[in-house]
Amino acid sequence: MKKWFSALLVFGISLSLCACGGSGSPREGSFPGVVPQSITPGSETPEVPGGSGGSEIGRNKTAEGGLTLLYHMQGQNTACCTENGYYYLTLEEERLTDGRHARHLMYMDFATRQEIYLCSDASCTHDTADCASVFPSDEFSYSTALFVWHDSLYILSKEQDRDGSAVVGILGESSGPAVEASPTALYRAGLDGTDREKVYAFDADLTVEDLVLGDESGLYFVTKKVTTQQSDGSTYLTSSERKLVRLDPSSGKETPLLSLNLGNDVDWDIMACTGRKLVLFGIDFGRQVSAEERHADDRTLYDTASDVFMTLNVDTGAYSEIYHVYAPKSRSYAADQDHLYYSVDGDGRITSVDLVTGVQKTLCEISQDAIWGMAGGRLYTRDGSDQTLYFIDTDTGEISHCGLVEKSTGFSLQIIASAGDQVLVIYDSDVTPKSDGSFTVHGYRYALISREDLFHGRDGFLPIQMIGSGR
Repeated sequence: MKKWFSALLVFGISLSLCACGGSGSPREGSFPGVVPQSITPGSETPEVPGGSGGSEIGRNKTAEGGLTLLYHMQGQNTACCTENGYYYLTLEEERLTDGRHARHLMYMDFATRQEIYLCSDASCTHDTADCASVFPSDEFSYSTALFVWHDSLYILSKEQDRDGSAVVGILGESSGPAVEASPTALYRAGLDGTDREKVYAFDADLTVEDLVLGDESGLYFVTKKVTTQQSDGSTYLTSSERKLVRLDPSSGKETPLLSLNLGNDVDWDIMACTGRKLVLFGIDFGRQVSAEERHADDRTLYDTASDVFMTLNVDTGAYSEIYHVYAPKSRSYAADQDHLYYSVDGDGRITSVDLVTGVQKTLCEISQDAIWGMAGGRLYTRDGSDQTLYFIDTDTGEISHCGLVEKSTGFSLQIIASAGDQVLVIYDSDVTPKSDGSFTVHGYRYALISREDLFHGRDGFLPIQMIGSGR
């Protein structure tokens, strides 16, 4: 296996480079190369439970026909959570009776506050491939994604998306497609893990991005061709033919909708959605930037760059720029169904931008201004001095302080997902302290806590009874 070295991803620098400034009136139009295709909405709107992260997945039911962000690894929207429980695949592998290695699908039941193997056979030892909780490592990689849609559990088995990364040294191959090691495949199972079946396999020559959206009639993915380019002793991976596609899992029909190679020298990433529109983020350098420049040690490239956000209608291809900001500072952002929230490190305020009108306002003034995510419909930030959290009401701008921290380490609470009026958090860890003040982590301890207790720092943790390490 080739060793790949991580490099700066355009979408992954949200806490470290440029930002701030003002915005003019939103610009509107359609990008060259965008081929709109209409979609006929169904008659019912599903409840699609979700989790938390940069933008809360499925926090509310969307408007009829609207899109929901079901999974987004780069935006840290990876929790597969319903109001009834939380699903996750373990990172730790175990050896099966046939000699293969596998990970397990685990489930935390919120009613009983008990973690279980997602297997309905009481006599099962969970060490054979026919167990519903067993996911063989030769079939399901560490990039496998879980999400819930239409009362079914979906599993997206895929290789890592290496687009935008760099490899130190020449691979010994001529430039060309970096073909997936195995085709991306979509599986469907019952919410109890039973009846797992493969429902679709994508073209083996295409990379599927780590992102899934859905509406009442289908699922949406981004596909692309990833190619290698060699220069100055390094190999760079870049993409082309990047498209938004819609998949009907029932019929197995995949339909291309829009090209996302928009031809304006900005690499756009989907960060959220509102109604039938995607919310896109990009960095505008004012010119075409090479892969070598992006990966160079010299970061002055970002000194004159701007952040830009826009919406893109998936049915018509129409776009509208909603926010364009400049300042060579660290910044952070998040979004929900209605607003973009943006902060420049050290400015002491968070700006709210309406995703429809582009109207901006100061949501609140706060010295702890770096946005860490959303939970229970509120933004939260962190105080680096004591690891405590601040929660911000996105309607009123009201700020509440949560003085709770992880019990054993004193680190910040890790917020996993929202579930109705409760939030799932990692409130403690099984650790061994080291002499240098760091810790060896053996496992994590999860708990539910009501939104109000979390927002106001009241120790109302309801621990989950764990059977594994929680990772």
